[in-house]
This record gives sequence, structure tokens and C-alpha cells, in this order.
Amino acid sequence: MGAGIRETVDSFNMSLKFYTDKHIPKAVAIQLRMRGIDILRCEDIGMDEAEDSQHLEYATLERRIIITNDEDFAQLDAEWRAAGKKHGGILYCLPHVRNKAGIGRIVMLCSEYHELVEGGAAKYEEDFANRIIFVS
Repeated sequence: MGAGIRETVDSFNMSLKFYTDKHIPKAVAIQLRMRGIDILRCEDIGMDEAEDSQHLEYATLERRIIITNDEDFAQLDAEWRAAGKKHGGILYCLPHVRNKAGIGRIVMLCSEYHELVEGGAAKYEEDFANRIIFVS
């Protein structure tokens, strides 16, 4: 494969994608989309009543990092690790960023991570997949 084609393929693979459960304000998705970041809300795909394990499975299959403030995801992470399963990554919002003021913090952090991956300073598989990142 030529250098130009390889660079195109590599940059295509560098995109960071997100997914939110129903507990994350819609404004997060709106703000990230305005920045050109790929984000889906569970409501967008008819999964607003899905179980947390289904959200994590979907996000993992789609190579998306799930954004949540649901404490069940820490337990899901532990269960998946014990079973030898890997997930797409979890951004867990701590209690003090679960209000309207926290929207900006979530958007800023997701934007920064997206830029790091786009610029090659971070990689989805190495830095986000199968990890819990606490948003504080």
C-alpha cells in the first residue's frame, strides 16, 4: 500500500466515537455534534429503555466510548474483566458533574480526547478501550 493511501486509512481509523445512555443531557450530544464529533444517544437508536449491559454491548460493537453517570457501569466493568471480555471504554461522570454545569466539562473532555486521537497523541485501543475514565 502506498504512503498516501496508508495515511488516509490511518487517519480514518483515528476517529473517536461516543455513545450516551439516557442519563446524560441531550445538550452534550448537541455540543459535540457541533464540533464534528461522532456521538449517538441511546434515544437516537431506540435503546432508551435498554439495560446497562445492552448499552455497553452496543457501544463496544460500534467501537464507541459510552458516557454515563450510572454507577452500574463500574460493576459491569468488573464483570466483563472477570469474564475476560473487553469493552469500548466508559466515561463515568462523578456526582458533581451530573448537573447542567457539568455539561461543559463533559463536552470539553470528550473534545480533548477526540483531538488527541485525531492528532495521533492517543489511540482508541490503547488509551480508551476497556478502561473507565472518571469525569470530575
